[in-house]
Amino acid sequence: MTGDFNLFDHPAFEEDSDPNAGRERVRIIIFGSKEVVRATIHDLYLKNFRRIESLSPLLPTPDPTVFMSISTEYRVMR
Repeated sequence: MTGDFNLFDHPAFEEDSDPNAGRERVRIIIFGSKEVVRATIHDLYLKNFRRIESLSPLLPTPDPTVFMSISTEYRVMR
């Protein structure tokens, strides 16, 4: 793994115009093999914890055996 990798430089973290003004963005990141990340996404969906469409496709990491998926949701904070 190289020391040059910065997770927050990944396109999934790009800031865009917020279509959800008044809400705060929260992200959950899953790391693991392709199989375990897919299984975890499926489990989170079955438990009504995350919608499938809120998770990114599998994304590579500097370690070729590890992948990640990022879930982005917006929450109203009162």
